[in-house]
This record gives sequence, structure tokens and C-alpha cells, in this order.
Amino acid sequence: MSNSSSSAGQQQWRAGSNGPSSVAESSNKQKSVTDRVQGSAKLRASSPAFQPSLSKVRQKAVATASTIANKLPTAVYSHRSDSNGSANSNSNSSNSSSRDMKDEHEDLSAKAVRNDNAMAQLQSGIAKARISWEAQRASDTAKDTANDDDFFLMEPAPGNSKEYMKPVGHFAIDEGLRRMLTEEARMTDHVVESELPFQVHNYHSLSPLETVQVAYNMSGSVTQHEIKAQSIADGNHYSLHRIPSLDLTKSPNLGAIDRWRVVNSPNVARVHEAFTTRAFGDNSLVVVYDYKPMASSLKRTLVDNRAPVTEALLWSIVLQVVSGLRAIHAAGLAVHTLDLATVSMSPTGRVYLNSCGLADVLGAFASYNIEAALQNDLHAVGNMLVVILAMNRENVVAVQGQSPVVMPGPSFTTDFKELFGYLNRRLTPVIAIDDILRLAGSRVFLELDAARRETDLLSRNLRLEMANGRLARLVCKINFITERTDSVMDPEWSETGDRYLIKLFRDYVFHLVSEDGRPVVDMAHVVGNLNKLDAGSTERVMLMSRDEKSCLVVSYAELKRCIDAAYQELLNSQPKQWRN
Repeated sequence: MSNSSSSAGQQQWRAGSNGPSSVAESSNKQKSVTDRVQGSAKLRASSPAFQPSLSKVRQKAVATASTIANKLPTAVYSHRSDSNGSANSNSNSSNSSSRDMKDEHEDLSAKAVRNDNAMAQLQSGIAKARISWEAQRASDTAKDTANDDDFFLMEPAPGNSKEYMKPVGHFAIDEGLRRMLTEEARMTDHVVESELPFQVHNYHSLSPLETVQVAYNMSGSVTQHEIKAQSIADGNHYSLHRIPSLDLTKSPNLGAIDRWRVVNSPNVARVHEAFTTRAFGDNSLVVVYDYKPMASSLKRTLVDNRAPVTEALLWSIVLQVVSGLRAIHAAGLAVHTLDLATVSMSPTGRVYLNSCGLADVLGAFASYNIEAALQNDLHAVGNMLVVILAMNRENVVAVQGQSPVVMPGPSFTTDFKELFGYLNRRLTPVIAIDDILRLAGSRVFLELDAARRETDLLSRNLRLEMANGRLARLVCKINFITERTDSVMDPEWSETGDRYLIKLFRDYVFHLVSEDGRPVVDMAHVVGNLNKLDAGSTERVMLMSRDEKSCLVVSYAELKRCIDAAYQELLNSQPKQWRN
């Protein structure tokens, strides 16, 4: 009887929803939730973008989780000790164990209920903390973007947008493209404080960019400091490549740079001039190239930063470098200095050959075989691939008794492996650009498609900005006319006649209010009415005075005529005669 009673009690104990197993399960869930909160907080805290908005909310969430989690072990440990005591008492007396079991079951049930309440409280606190954090993060992100970007447009919240509303990008330049161009403009105008002189030759506002070692073909290397500067002559920014501590015993051949001015390729940084100067405190040679905003050398972008490299990226780099070499070789010139340090890549993937003509100016090659020099340039492309592939161990093959060999790994296609062997002269000693294009095959069309898509994107956004330019001129005319009190004809000139219509139209477009008295900030309303005004539409619009006592119905064509007449009157106004 005692055994059956004990077994029944144990079965009822295990089957109870608030029994020990559910308490342990609640404890495990509690610990899992607490770990997720703390782990999520640590993960987000590692991101600099969310650091300011996260700290207070994170501390509150972790504190709440820890406070409530500390209550759970007490119930679990109490249950375990009670369960061990119950097991011992069952072996001694069945009646007392049954009564103790019942009491313990009720006690544990109450504790489990409290644990469930604590779990619910914790989950509610976490949910509230997360909502608060998300809102704070969105607010801080918008504020940071608005502070850093003068042209940032706040879009309505997803729940507040209507079906007929169009995104801001429908009326203006694509947001991604605009941000990229804005960042390029910011980087172009930004000047880093340094010990560089303020002006060198015809260039001022010098700012350091990058320092690399430029290697010649079996002729040593020189240190090259890349500096951004603005021209006094045309106001454009250029990249000055400075070679410090020039050997005066070897006079540089500055005239050799003239031959490089004729090279015109989208994958070559154009050469402008070369000169020597002592403005840096030594005898320095400076070669001036086009400045490519936000572009950095392949050595820094891929090798130093250990960036992930795909076969598609390598094909793109090879084809763009070969395209630049094709234009250079067609002019009867050779680069001589081609490596990862002298090839730049922009964030959009555009590749530029840099430091062209530097070897000719330094006179590193008094005389050379042009055909051999062209072969060395193409072979240098293969050497670049060797350095890039060597970053991944799967591309390094160990050969017994020999130094490791770099070969494309199993993730690369047969075409790329053949290209790699061809550029490194493992298939044939002679390299030709036409053979490289043959090996590339249809991948050449991928580069053409990418270039055409970029052209379409720029053309589409240029059309939007062209329309915005028309509207901007129209808004300028309206503001020249309205609210003027300095006219020589009449102090109330802008409030009478046709000018009064222009003022009412300005209020209709920009100062419209809704039925409940809230300001209407509707880009579609503004752009639509300005487009109709610019086109001189015969459509009519009703204008209401500010006191709502008079209404005027007028067409957009008549408003356009009024604006043109008033603006022309301003242009033809005579100087005011001041009385003594």
C-alpha cells in the first residue's frame, strides 16, 4: 500500500504542470532568455553606430534580467532539497511521506506559479526595453544622419504613410547614389591636419592620403607619398605623388611626362605634370594625377584589410587593368611599376592604374626593349594575382623539397586557372591581350553590362535633377517677388496687382493646412503644382486669401505670365534716388 501510494504520489508529482520538471524547465528558459539579452546587448555594444543609444537601455534590460533571474535558483534549490528529503522519508514511512508529498506539492506549485509570474515579468521587461531601444536607435540614427547630411529628408514612419504617397526618391536623386556622391564631395573637400606645407607650386590645401613602396622591374623601389591638393589655376583637386630625397646626381626627365598626357582611358589616372620642389624640406619630385575620391590601393583594400576575394572580383580587376594597359600600350608606352601598390580601386569597384610615367621621369630605364616591357606589364598582372591568392591557404600548395606554390584552389573555375597559368607564363612565354580576352569569354559582357547599368542609373538621376533645377529657379523667382518692401515704385508693390496672385499661390503651395489645422508637408503637392506652373498649364486653381474672405480662380498659365512680368520688372528697375 505504501509503495503504491508512493508511486502514485511520484507519478502525480511528475505529471503536475507546476511540478519540479516544469520548475527546472522554467529555470532553463529563464537562463536562456537572460543569456540572450546579455549576449544581444554585448553584440550591439560592439557596433560603434549604436553605442550612444544602447548604453542606458542595455543596462536597464540586463539589470532587470539579473534581478528577476536571481529569484529562480532559490525555488529550484529548495525543490531539490525537498525532493531528496521526500525520497528518504518514503523509505521510512509511507503515511508521513504521502502527507509530506502533498504539502511539498502544494508548496512547489505555489513557487512554480511565482516563478512563472517572474518569467512573465522578465519577458515583459525585456520586450519593453527592446521597444525602447529600437525607438531610441531609430531616433539617434535619424538625428546623426540629419546632423551629418544637410540634405537628409525625414521620411514618414511606415505606419503613417498612405497608399498614394510616393517615396522621396521618386522626386529626387536616388538616395544611395546621393549619399555616395555626398561622401565623395565631403572627402574631396576635407583637409587633414598635417605637417605638410600649405602650398606647393600651384597647389594648396595639401592633405596626406597614402604612402606606398613603388617597385621597378628588377631595378629597386622608391617611397611614394600620395597627397591630395587643390589647384590654384582651375580649383579642381588633384593627387600629387611625391618622391622624397631625390638623388641630385640623376636629373629627372620631366619632359618624359608629356607623352603620358595623351593616354586617355577610364581605367588610367590621367597624368598632368611633373615638377621638382624643395617645399617639403628636401629635393622632392612631384607627379600630378587625377584625384579619385575614396579610392585606395589594392594592397590596402585587399591585402592589408584581409578583405574576402571572389573569382568574380578577380576577373573584374584583371579585365579593367588589361583595359588600361591596352590604352597605354597603344600609345607605345609601358608602365614598369605595375603592382598592388600602384593600382587603385574605388568603393564602386572601379579600378585605376596609378603612378603611370613615374619610371620614365625618374629615368629608371635609359633604354629598354618596348616589346619586353609590354610583356613585363602583362606578367605583373599575374604577379598581382599570386599575392592576392596567397592570402587564402587553400590556394597554397606545399611541394616536398621546394617552396610552396600558389595555385587557384578548387573553388575557382577552369577558365580562371587557365588565365592564372597564362599570366604567370606557365603555359606560354608570350602573353597577348587578345588571348586574355579570349580566356575571359562572356565575362567581358558582364563588365559591359555593369558599365551600362551605371550609365543608366546616372542618366535617370540626372533627368530628375534636371527637373529639380527648373523648379529651383522657379522657386527663386517667386521668392524674389513676394514679401518685398524696398521697391522704388511702391512700398506695397508685392501686395498689389499681379504680385498678390503670386503671394496667394506661394501660400497655396507651401503654407497649406489640413482640415484639422495641421501643416501639410506633401512633396507631391509642391512638385505637382510647380511643374504645372513651369509648363504654363491651362488648368485652373482656386487661391484663397489668408483671412478667407476672398477667393480667386486663376490658371497656371496666367500665374506664369504674372511671375515673368513681375520678375522682368525687378530686372528693369531703376536705382533709387536718395534725398538729402
